[in-house]
Amino acid sequence: MAKNSQSIGEGGTRKRKAHKKSRHGCRNCKLRSVKCDESRPECKKCATSGYSCNYVQSVPDLQMLFWGASVIKAPRKSQYSVDQGLVRAINVPARLSPAITSDSNLTFHLDRQSLDRLARFQTRTVFCIGNPSSVKILQNVAIGLACSQPSLMHAIQATTAIHDRFLYASPHAPLTTTELYHLSQAAALFSRKLSTPIEPSERDAIWITAILLGSTTFAQIEASKPEEAWPLAPSKPSDLEWLQISTRKEAVWRLTDPLRPDGIFHILADEYRNEYLASATIRSGIGGIPPLFLQLYGLDAFSTADNSPYFSAVYNIADLLRIEAGCLTNTRYLSFIGYMKPDFKRLVELKDARALLIMAYWYAMGIHSSWWIRPRAEMECQASCLYLERYYPEETIIQDLLRFPKMKCGLMATVEYVEA
Repeated sequence: MAKNSQSIGEGGTRKRKAHKKSRHGCRNCKLRSVKCDESRPECKKCATSGYSCNYVQSVPDLQMLFWGASVIKAPRKSQYSVDQGLVRAINVPARLSPAITSDSNLTFHLDRQSLDRLARFQTRTVFCIGNPSSVKILQNVAIGLACSQPSLMHAIQATTAIHDRFLYASPHAPLTTTELYHLSQAAALFSRKLSTPIEPSERDAIWITAILLGSTTFAQIEASKPEEAWPLAPSKPSDLEWLQISTRKEAVWRLTDPLRPDGIFHILADEYRNEYLASATIRSGIGGIPPLFLQLYGLDAFSTADNSPYFSAVYNIADLLRIEAGCLTNTRYLSFIGYMKPDFKRLVELKDARALLIMAYWYAMGIHSSWWIRPRAEMECQASCLYLERYYPEETIIQDLLRFPKMKCGLMATVEYVEA
């Protein structure tokens, strides 16, 4: 008779048989409270979750493969002869087929599946990466630049593969081997590139790579239900990692200066000044801010970003409430991150109730946005609403203002919101 995992203890109570603990597992698994299989050089838990496995001290805790220096092996696959007609159609120089090599002595074969992903990127995925003006630029030059910058080529492959999964499987399904391979390669090559002197001709490709890696990081959310998502789930080091990466993108922006006169994005300079910078400089007064927000955040005609940690975020949310979220307004929606001052970010990290309400509104407005924004926006909007409902029921203004994000994320019926 097979042994049962449970035994009868004193008093007739059942005791679960103790399982063997992992004593030599990686730090990531210990932090996540999961059993490590102790495989080396990377354990299976880290490989399937997208983390850089950290048996060694040099690898930070819970560092995503996307931005770390770890590299996993390429997935085993059959090689196909390259369709030169398809190569020409997506502007991949024939001389580079069937492989692109990097300075890491690794070879990436542009097989039929890879070429198909390039075609899908150019005709489908790219349309939700930026606004209409930047999309046109990316369509014209991204793949050409990728042929001389392997980190960008891997970032394009990864972004398209993730988009495929979102469309045909589930946003909450584990990363596929193909996604993990291209993400880790893109991150490793990107990190290496940023650690060396950058040639002027490389700046545009580097900035596009940063855009794509930022998008794929935001798209990845481990939670499959609100209780597993930030801020409702127990705190862990990887919380708000997308926000940390957004800060790194600001550094890449300063390094590459995409709007410089000789850059491919220079034609967007006037649009950037008129839409982004203009709205960023109008940061005084309370016009357009809903009365309940003024009351909750204690704002008045004398409030500014200097005397209120909430002012810039509330001002920007009020602006966003006037536009319709979608692929066409991605840039405006994401500009909220740029308006987040350090003191407000700290309040978000501390799960301050008023800061979480602002985040709930921002997430709510992203639920009907791009495919890579939607899963996290919906899940963390629900988690934020439930967190505030559970821990701050006595805050009547917060509960009243929660009706909008709860309606947007499906926690409250539309008719209930209208009647309230």
